[in-house]
Amino acid sequence: MPTFELEVTSELLRRRVPIPVRDGTVLRATVYRPDDNERHPVLLVRTPYGEAMTRTMPVQPALDLGFAVVIQDCRGTGESDGDFVPFAFEADDGVDTIAWCAAQPWSDGTVGMYGSSYQGMVQLAAAGRAPEALKGLLPSVTPDDYHSGLFTSGGAIELGMLQYWYTLKSEQTLEHRTRGGEDVSRLLSQLFGLAADPQAGYDALPIRASVVGSIMPAWRRWTDHEARDEFWDTLSYADQRAAMTTPALHVGGWFDLFITGTVNNYVTLTDRAATAHARRNQRLVVGPWTHADQTGAAGELFFGRDADATAIGLERQQLEFLRRVVAGDDAPDGPRVRIFVMGRNVWRDEEAWPLARTRYTPWYLHAGGRLSPEKPASAARPSTYIYDPRDPVPTVGGQTLMSGGSDGGQAWQPGPRDQRLLDGRTDVLTFTSEVLAEDVDVTGQVTVTLSASTSVTDTDFTAKLIDVWPDGRAMGVVDGIVRARFRHSGETPEPVTPGKIESYVIRLAPTSQVFKAGHRIRLDVSSSNFPRYDRNSNSGKAAGSVTTVDFVVAVQTVHHAADHPSFVVLPIIPES
Repeated sequence: MPTFELEVTSELLRRRVPIPVRDGTVLRATVYRPDDNERHPVLLVRTPYGEAMTRTMPVQPALDLGFAVVIQDCRGTGESDGDFVPFAFEADDGVDTIAWCAAQPWSDGTVGMYGSSYQGMVQLAAAGRAPEALKGLLPSVTPDDYHSGLFTSGGAIELGMLQYWYTLKSEQTLEHRTRGGEDVSRLLSQLFGLAADPQAGYDALPIRASVVGSIMPAWRRWTDHEARDEFWDTLSYADQRAAMTTPALHVGGWFDLFITGTVNNYVTLTDRAATAHARRNQRLVVGPWTHADQTGAAGELFFGRDADATAIGLERQQLEFLRRVVAGDDAPDGPRVRIFVMGRNVWRDEEAWPLARTRYTPWYLHAGGRLSPEKPASAARPSTYIYDPRDPVPTVGGQTLMSGGSDGGQAWQPGPRDQRLLDGRTDVLTFTSEVLAEDVDVTGQVTVTLSASTSVTDTDFTAKLIDVWPDGRAMGVVDGIVRARFRHSGETPEPVTPGKIESYVIRLAPTSQVFKAGHRIRLDVSSSNFPRYDRNSNSGKAAGSVTTVDFVVAVQTVHHAADHPSFVVLPIIPES
């Protein structure tokens, strides 16, 4: 651990405050203090995005509640020294910064952390080391694992988000290098070309050769480690969560690409956190929000004024939670879980996730495009389609985080969007229920099991749950994917036997959606969702090195017979 030189000062705001960490690197922070001579708990924000993206931090509200606030640039970003390598140093740097905060003469020795996305990941990375001074966390829209919760989903690479994020961080990395006197004009020109035409970047193959890899070598390391292996085990905090001793208020959005991870973080810490205090003081709030928008407007729908995080006072709730747990008290009275139920557009308080009263109900895919709770006939004919990676099904809404859009900026953007844009494609199978006679409340984890066969040794299967309105709109709710060679695990690829019927389980994102009476439930099945996910070449070749030469056309067969059923399991909440 580094040795800290304590500096007594009467200044209430200090910029570029040096914070040395164990390997000698100096990180820098802005420090805000209440206007008194008391010792205060510290609210720590660690960010890789620089000063411009920290202006929305709740500094004044935190000061008003009695916190000192430290906003630190992560290693190699903003004003901090060193090289930025995604996630590589965040646990050590976080632990050392927490110790520095606790040791300051204006600190009472306790620290809480705040922030979303990467700023949430650094919280969990540090908490996995159980630093004594860390007493509370406020992670928002935060994955549970760097591999299966961020880099891949169901074995497929989250290409849309990764290119968007690496482009942003590459630009900031070049700015950081410029401040050090380096000439980066050639790389900056290439990067601007990628930012100006994201579609060209998504289309470019091989993925490993992207210009962002010339700026941030981590891109190539990630794409070279497609399967879960020691590289990801070393990097990730997933295995350390059970050792965490820290209470946390987790915030997520139904249309955030990290919603599965946010829920998993809550569930894991509730079940296995190292202390009873931490287990008792886990909280979860999920709204109809995207990764970066909590206004209650998502995609093509507005969920009402009460869906706005500002209207419900979410920020105040977060800071009040942190104020209490850093003092060693229990969290404020209230529900353990608060979720927004879409369709009814109301908040609902629960005591656990998943809901104990859930009825996991299979709805079966039938020949002819019917979706029903009825089991299939014994000799139903299968459905077939052709998947050609040269013409993948385009991304339309969902749990996405991407730049640009195939129709001028809209179709790729997150949230519920009308899936009729894809009607008429012969590579999308559609299964639709009868008109619902009563509301169907679907709240929880949705899974799809396909009894399917393919003509190739590897491919993808996708599924999308859709709410069909009386006026014909087909609004996406949740979707998912499975890469066939990772059908059994994300660690060891296993080729498929062409023509063999196998069971492919697709985990869709968790949700809370009431399909209203008069609506219909629809499930779409295909083999691509591009560019959210990379295209499967169907060749079995590692995704990072695939080129168009490797593309193979696949014949896909989805079975519906009684001995090989395909179905979606809906977590249905009975009417109380």
